[in-house]
Amino acid sequence: MIPPTKFSFRPTALLAAALVCAPAALAAGPDDGWERGATNPVPAHAVATVATDRDAFFIGENVLLHFTLENAGPEPFVASFGGDSRGARRHLRFKVAAVHEDGSVAEDPFPFSMCFGGLGGPLTLAPGSNYACSLPLLSYCQIDTPGDYSIRVSHDYGWKNGAPPRPVAETRISFRLPTAAQAEQVLARMAALSEDPNATWGRRTQDYADFSCLRHPVYLESLLRRVQAGDRRMLNGLELIPAPEATEALLRLAADPDPDLAFAAALSLAKRLPIPADDPFIPTRGPLDWLASRRRLAERSWTPGFAPDARAAALRFLDRTNAPAVALGARLICAVGAANDAPALLAALDRAVESAYNPRREPKDNVLDFPAPIPDLVRAIDLLRARGYVPGDPPQNKGQALLYFLAQAKVPPPRPDGWLRWLDIHAESGKFPLREAALRSIPAPVPPEALPFIRRGLDDADLGVVRAACTLAGQSGNPEFLRPLLDVVAAEQHEWLLRDASEAAQRLGAGFDLLEIWTDRLGDERLYLLALDSLQTALDVPAGNHSGRTDLSRAERLALRTAWKEFLARHADDLRAGRRFKVDDPAVSPALAGRARRWNFPDGSAWPPDPETD
Repeated sequence: MIPPTKFSFRPTALLAAALVCAPAALAAGPDDGWERGATNPVPAHAVATVATDRDAFFIGENVLLHFTLENAGPEPFVASFGGDSRGARRHLRFKVAAVHEDGSVAEDPFPFSMCFGGLGGPLTLAPGSNYACSLPLLSYCQIDTPGDYSIRVSHDYGWKNGAPPRPVAETRISFRLPTAAQAEQVLARMAALSEDPNATWGRRTQDYADFSCLRHPVYLESLLRRVQAGDRRMLNGLELIPAPEATEALLRLAADPDPDLAFAAALSLAKRLPIPADDPFIPTRGPLDWLASRRRLAERSWTPGFAPDARAAALRFLDRTNAPAVALGARLICAVGAANDAPALLAALDRAVESAYNPRREPKDNVLDFPAPIPDLVRAIDLLRARGYVPGDPPQNKGQALLYFLAQAKVPPPRPDGWLRWLDIHAESGKFPLREAALRSIPAPVPPEALPFIRRGLDDADLGVVRAACTLAGQSGNPEFLRPLLDVVAAEQHEWLLRDASEAAQRLGAGFDLLEIWTDRLGDERLYLLALDSLQTALDVPAGNHSGRTDLSRAERLALRTAWKEFLARHADDLRAGRRFKVDDPAVSPALAGRARRWNFPDGSAWPPDPETD
């Protein structure tokens, strides 16, 4: 637990105020899990306050809300904060509303935020102590209209709302629209400040540079001038201005002779292009900031007349040689392209496949997809099929051969005449993306004539090809592949390859041999959790329903390995016969789990028991 004084401060602004009842205008927000999990009663003497550094700001300035929760009573209480910011633009458990003097509520600029948890937990606030943090107002509220605003800040605190209700803090701020000269001054003042990558985590209490705040059209000319002068930070504001003039400016920058500036501008442009209804790769629903922001910007700043310039930019990037630029060109085509753009995509795809020289061998290499820019090019070509593009037959180059195999992988057998000949050409001697695509075009059930390609694939230099071969080997039902699969599990380091090889070996009846191999890998810091995923099949425990530590020391990992080796040696015959041991069996020791595993059973029990609570 972090002591409350770690983040405490006492703001001196004159506008600090406190409320102990929630105003009706403060939106409750979605039922986000924290609300559902709040069970503690609201302490009677909890006081929330919020303050700002000034009482008046220009629209576009980065306004920090200095929030404090104070214990004003005689007894300590516990409040929960955090766990709500990793991967998000802001603390999601905080709810911030800005209500204009005319009664309108400022819209949320980044709704549906994705979050992967984060640091946090319960804090005990002693009498007179407080918890404090700073929240960037413009990450919660879009302030476009001048006037006086009532700012209200709430949090669940881990408390169940009732009587008394959760405390809500309130203050008032006045916003003015700057003139062009004043906008330049605001921008210059912000440009002189340092940026803070952790600002949205509530740790920063002093002003910092956040150019995404400058998303009002009054800043457009100043931002554009500074971008052209070489300050690329200003694109963070320019790309969020909801006006056609901002889109037009980005299109001009995307055609700049400076390739780096053109690329940076096109990246910003891509975040505000319309989302075509025929794009199956864009989710129609879900908690995605970028998706909601892009739709909103496109609605307010895109006109059909921009499409030719956007397509021209896309074709320029497709003609480049570096993967990020080509991938960006393909993404632009997805938004604005037409069937007659397919030749440029096909030429770029052929170059990308042809240049795939270095096989994926490292544990961190991406073997779940092809290397950039191939995935973006394939997606764009697939999308153009729905817009009238008809691919030629047979394939004329490596890029078209890749598309051919990927298309075959999506349809049930039988395969067309000539498929086996193309497989023979590319499954061994082609570039590694072609070798992988060729293997993935082999249907299930695996035809006998495809078995030689799987054998070669299991020994391929590229781990993505090996992974594809492992999947096919498991589907084949052919026991001749069991030994090569076990060798992969015993020797390789790539986690996703090992998962697929292990699952394929299990399908072929590996059993005890696979347990022995995974036991040998328990000493590996990167692989011991994956090893336990397989070893737990020897125990009668609920698959997947477990918790545990991920920071075992070397000594702990070696102790796990020793415990499992002894267990396997003593019970080899039973395990070879397929027996699963119940956790209450005297043969099953908690040493088989250590601190790495604690399984939760449907009846509410857990194994191994927690010595501190059970």
